Formats: sequence, structure tokens, C-alpha cells
Amino acid sequence: MGFPIIVNGFSADSYNLKEVGGKLYANKRPILFGALLNVAIFVLCILLFIEVLFNVFFMGIYVVNISMQPTLTGAVSENISGGDFIYVNKFVKPDYGDIVVVYREATSPDGYTERGNIIKRAVAFGGDKVEMKHGILYLNGKEVDESYLDFSRIDPDKNNFSEHVVKENCMFLLGDNRDNSTDSRECGDYPMEDLVGVMPQWSYDIKGLTTAVYTFFNFTIFGK
Repeated sequence: MGFPIIVNGFSADSYNLKEVGGKLYANKRPILFGALLNVAIFVLCILLFIEVLFNVFFMGIYVVNISMQPTLTGAVSENISGGDFIYVNKFVKPDYGDIVVVYREATSPDGYTERGNIIKRAVAFGGDKVEMKHGILYLNGKEVDESYLDFSRIDPDKNNFSEHVVKENCMFLLGDNRDNSTDSRECGDYPMEDLVGVMPQWSYDIKGLTTAVYTFFNFTIFGK
């Protein structure tokens, strides 16, 4: 004589197999949901870690003013869209021709002090001899290849200065829009200690994407 099959206290004859399958499936759903939730939390933590690490090394800069055109487009002010959004590396030293961001304090004749970041191109460093003749830049007696400039924007008669020796631990900065840039020609050398960061090439390459994302969130969605 065979013995009846007992499942959870019920014999197979009295147990509804469809009900058993339904209960087993229902028990699996919370487990599956929990596993997916754990994966989502893990991915979120990884993304958060990457963002924190990225922000340790890089800083986002919204370009204002026209002094770096045509290389970079600047907005009229920080509260108006139209400027490029780029990143700068806070832990590298600039090289010749690098675009840099520096902190500046400028005091006007009436005593008002303006504080903020400016973005320019580093063309010379401590000990270098730099001069400009009819819009052409010379570094240590040699003409500098500035293919990044739009010379149709430059008035040769307005872009001249005699030889200048850059102070040690300083940078000589120029805007690419030479006719419309306040830079080392008026403000002198900028100390290296005021360096905020250097724009890497990849930031320039994807500035269209980063600018679109920044504009969408800061001006289209939230307003500014």
C-alpha cells in the first residue's frame, strides 16, 4: 500500500496544484524585487562615488564674456544662457597654449573690488620674454604659432606691446579675442597660486554636449 503525498499538511488529492504554483510564484516576486533593488542601490552608489571623485579633480566653469572667442563662446552674464560650459583640472600645471582659469581681484579707481574667476590662455611663464608686434606674438624672440586665433578679428594696430619678462612663479595670460580682452597686457602677470584649473582637451572636444546639458538643467528646467 502506498502512502499519500503530503504537501504543507495537505494530501495531494486535496491540494490544488495551480494554487501551489501561484503561491510559489508570489513568493518569488518579493525576492526578485529585492534583488533588483539591491542592484539599483549598488549602481547608484557607484555613480555617486564616481561623481564625488570627478568633482575632487575637476571643476565646472560657465564661460562669461567674449574674451575667448572664437575658441569659447561666452554669455553676457552668469544668469543668461548662451555661454559654453567646460571643465578644468584642478591638479595639473599649465603648459604653453593651455586655456586656464584663474582667480582675480581687481580694484577700480573708485575703490570697488571685483572678485571672481576669469578664463584666458597661458602664453608665457616665469622668466620668459614675451612681446607682440602688429598682432603677432613672440616668445623668447620666436614667433608663436597661434592657429587657434581668428586673425580677421584682430586689429594689428591695436595689438602691440614691447618685450616683457614674466615674473617667476607667474603666468602671462591673453584672451583669444585680442581686441576685446582685458588680460596681462593691462593687469600684468598672474601668480601661479591664483590658478584655479586647466582645461583638458577632452573638455573642449565635448563642450557641445556639456553645454547642452548645463543649459537644459540650469536655464530650461529650473531657470536661473
